[in-house]
Amino acid sequence: MVEALPIHRQWRRLVALTFLISVIQSGFSINSACAETWICPRQGQSDLYTDRGLPGCKLMGEPKTYSPLESSPASRSPRPAIIPPPVSSTNYPSNPSKSYSRPPVPFPEVSLTVPLLSVGQDNAGSITGSWGGFVAQLTIGYKADGKGPEILGDSNLMPVSAYSFHTAVMVATKAVGYDPRYLSVRILVPARLDGPSAGGIFAVGIAAALLGDPIRLDVCMSGTIEPDAEIQAVGRLVDKMSACRDLRKTTMIVPDALDNSHLNFTGAEKSIQVIEVHTFSEAYSAATGQVLRQVP
Repeated sequence: MVEALPIHRQWRRLVALTFLISVIQSGFSINSACAETWICPRQGQSDLYTDRGLPGCKLMGEPKTYSPLESSPASRSPRPAIIPPPVSSTNYPSNPSKSYSRPPVPFPEVSLTVPLLSVGQDNAGSITGSWGGFVAQLTIGYKADGKGPEILGDSNLMPVSAYSFHTAVMVATKAVGYDPRYLSVRILVPARLDGPSAGGIFAVGIAAALLGDPIRLDVCMSGTIEPDAEIQAVGRLVDKMSACRDLRKTTMIVPDALDNSHLNFTGAEKSIQVIEVHTFSEAYSAATGQVLRQVP
């Protein structure tokens, strides 16, 4: 006769089995979804998501204890098409009517391409050294019912990138003075994208679409976007510069939060000019050649 397992051990097995099934159904591995993403708690501010390890930061995907309510099989549901808002950022105005006097003027749907840089890491802690550059399709539309922002992604946008994309929408609309309740944003990514380092170029693309400015054809960018509109540090910029070169770009915009002196030498070897920025306004000017301003 086989001895029955204690209730708590049965529960553990049920949770583990449920989690494994959900990972398989979602189509990506635990390690690849959390590759090179660090969470840095900051007192009085939202957590910083970065792909560079910093003091006091914790690698996303490290073991965590979940309560039964968090891990209950009944609480799991298919991944929605609409990206949920960040859970720890300064979102949109709690009372938008106080910030925007009237609805914005309707505009035709705008589509533009955004260059993205990626680096490979098959398993957490094991860097493959691979890199890639590809182009995403960004579409901005007017949402007449005023119940936005409607933010849509595809299955290639992994959780941390989705978080970064949502932050980019918030920063860009606030910077140009556009009421996000009347905005629909969709991003189509041709390859799996994880990590926060595309947040800066996402924000540039959204603002450029609203202002009618094209992104310079010779530019690529890597840098996180923060709710306070700062462009923050990212890792593996040398590899990302190789991806930038593969896209046939000649200018790379990077955060000034690191010692980037070595990038100038590498850039000279690869015929790529390096531009350092600290704020979203600086990044926008560097990427478009235009001044960041309010929408008409």
